[in-house]
Amino acid sequence: MRFCPIASGSSGNCVYIGTQQTHLLVDAGLSGRQIENALHTLGVPALTGILLTHEHGDHVAGAGVLSRRFKLPVYASPHTWRYLNRCGTIGKVAPELQKEIVPTENITIGDIEVEPFEIPHDASQPLGYCLCANGRKAAIATDLGYVTDTVKYILKDANILLLESNHDIDMLQNGAYPRKLKERISGAKGHLSNVAAGALLAEIASEALQHVFLGHLSEENNRPFIALETVHKILKVNGVTINSISVAGHDLRPVCIS
Repeated sequence: MRFCPIASGSSGNCVYIGTQQTHLLVDAGLSGRQIENALHTLGVPALTGILLTHEHGDHVAGAGVLSRRFKLPVYASPHTWRYLNRCGTIGKVAPELQKEIVPTENITIGDIEVEPFEIPHDASQPLGYCLCANGRKAAIATDLGYVTDTVKYILKDANILLLESNHDIDMLQNGAYPRKLKERISGAKGHLSNVAAGALLAEIASEALQHVFLGHLSEENNRPFIALETVHKILKVNGVTINSISVAGHDLRPVCIS
């Protein structure tokens, strides 16, 4: 299984996960052309489908274009689809390509089993995803207000993980954002801080976990070196070692897990 964050942050989110026969995107928050160019660089022959975590623009911007252009099924929770159809956020997607997915039911797309799970965020019905193939598990957990027991349980045996590390607490609190926005970001339906990401990794890390991508970093309230330094310090204090940790979306080098 190949895993490559194409983009991860407030300006757009898009992750490629694929096997030899199945090629999926989790979120499509860039333009259709940007995503096509990235997939060409990665050597992806043709997409199989798109999974959406929630309806915010930085996660769905290119989904409708790609679906219409390539007749791609788009998977999202029932309430996310209701929002997208009501608001026209991604334009018209053919009814037969609108696939509903709920957190209590795994689905199989090609040779990849998809396990959706609930996440706390200020959206209609947001989801995280685990994708399993050939005995390996990749997980994506961003846009989390806090870490639930369900999230801990589901991520515990992942081989590769894209985990939100959105903001440095001091940068957010001392920054220029209005008070209400600061409260939203740091609230129970907002985003995980670097400290929260490090604490979660210290709790769930196991020998199975080969690579961690820190994702959805705020351009205003974080820096890659700060996120990495914070997480590494927390892991060291807890006596935890993870072989590979990097920041998502800075290059198009896929990680292979086999």
